[in-house]
Amino acid sequence: MAALLSGTLATASIGLAKAPLRVTVSLCICDGLHRLTLALEELVLALEKFVSYQTVSGRPDRAHDCRRGASFLKSLFKRFGAETELFSTDRERNPIVFARFAGNHHSASKRKTILFYGHYDVVSADSESQGWQSEPFALQATNGYLYARGVSDNKGPVLAALYAAADIAQQKHLDTNIVFLIEGEEESGSRGFERAIKQNKHIIGDVDWILLANSYWLTDDIPCLTYGLRGVIRATLEIQSQRPDLHSGVDGSQLIHEAMKDLTAVLSKLSGAHGRIDIPDFYNDIPPITKRGRERYDIISSTLLQQDPTLGDAESLKASFKARWREPSLTVHRIKNSGSASSSNIPRMAKADFSLRLVPNQTTSNVERTLRRHIEKSFAELRSTNEMTLTIEHKAEPWLGDPGNLIFRTLEKAIMEAWGPVFSHDQPTTLATRKRRPKPRQNCTQSTQSSKSPPATSSTLASPTTPTSIMGKENQPPDLHLPLPVLPFQKPLYIREGGSIPAIRFLETEFDAPAAHLPCGQASDCAHLDNERLRLVNLYKAREIFRKVFVELGKK
Repeated sequence: MAALLSGTLATASIGLAKAPLRVTVSLCICDGLHRLTLALEELVLALEKFVSYQTVSGRPDRAHDCRRGASFLKSLFKRFGAETELFSTDRERNPIVFARFAGNHHSASKRKTILFYGHYDVVSADSESQGWQSEPFALQATNGYLYARGVSDNKGPVLAALYAAADIAQQKHLDTNIVFLIEGEEESGSRGFERAIKQNKHIIGDVDWILLANSYWLTDDIPCLTYGLRGVIRATLEIQSQRPDLHSGVDGSQLIHEAMKDLTAVLSKLSGAHGRIDIPDFYNDIPPITKRGRERYDIISSTLLQQDPTLGDAESLKASFKARWREPSLTVHRIKNSGSASSSNIPRMAKADFSLRLVPNQTTSNVERTLRRHIEKSFAELRSTNEMTLTIEHKAEPWLGDPGNLIFRTLEKAIMEAWGPVFSHDQPTTLATRKRRPKPRQNCTQSTQSSKSPPATSSTLASPTTPTSIMGKENQPPDLHLPLPVLPFQKPLYIREGGSIPAIRFLETEFDAPAAHLPCGQASDCAHLDNERLRLVNLYKAREIFRKVFVELGKK
């Protein structure tokens, strides 16, 4: 690793010393180059070890690696002086790593507590495409990026927060308690997490703020703060016949109630035109968008379009974000059936996995109740002799934070100080040259938002450039002399996300404390995909931001 790391760090360090990267953020490193290199070396070497553990919570054959990963993290906390232990979870699931950095004794009477939540488990690196360009559990450093499964989701940000807390503790500047809860089941629905936290709440103690870093910027270029997440209900709908698998040519007739036909008939009742969910009263609890909410969408769309006009028109872009972030959705993920793959088979069993993404003000208990009622009614109308079973596999509540509260304001200030003003008015007025995307093909299907362009996705918002084109060709200095664009908005973008994190709303409720979400990675980090990566600069900046926030909240 030493030779590999030194080459990468040399490239990154030279780039930082000479000029800002060709992105819309300026890289103002106040520390000396030598100090930066030493700080990164230790952090990256720890990350190399951390990602080597194949902590795939969804695979029982990786249980031993999960425990080894948890033990490594515990030992790292202990090495830096934190109180630490492992909380056991239901059915011997992967343990939760608990750690506490205690604040200075002189501030004990007024000391407050920050809870940092993260996870050390990852999704599998196996894929049908076999597209990994390096071993997924061996950290590869290339042209300013670190590649490995879990490097961005969520091991890199976890270590950035750990090292930030250790920095402050070692300097005797820690005036808050910093509690870490790093679980090993987040990618599998946080199994056993809630019960374990409730059982150990007397050890954790009171909490004043909750912080997590488990997502990505909206683009590759602009720092963000996340203040909302959708919830989710994942379910399995299964139809069973008492008959065995049959041959459609021999036994097929209108007298046979086929499991697959029943399944598709019930599924068709869940949503209608343009994806609108047809469950009665489903939309009743969703509040209209506020004036401040509309302003945030205006800021996001105008900022992105000035950066890249090929994204389309402003109204279509705003409609895409609203649909992904503040509107619910239903997705049928897969359909399975019994018997062979023969096209003439009448399967005895048909099963569908589907999910509902929920938005703030909707609750999983209310939606589950109306979902069951609607599916049971739809199946009853078929008058089928088959049996229907609906199983709820996983639930997570939606979350909506307050962007105006103290922890968000503190994060915003730290981001501005760490990255510099996101868009500087002192820069030349010429827009930085970005590789232009071809004009998107028009979608012939009219959406309910009357969008003129196809919806924006994470892949279209990510920079089309590759790591090499951003950081320079391998073994050559990067080209860093391109001007930055001048845009009117100088703060991080406040965004919501369409995904779900089961623990966040639970922790807010359980500890009666507000949560805030700091995305550390870029849109092109490929989390859950082949060639997951994290830019080295983002890793270091995350550590710097956490350090500033931990110190600043201690003064409040």
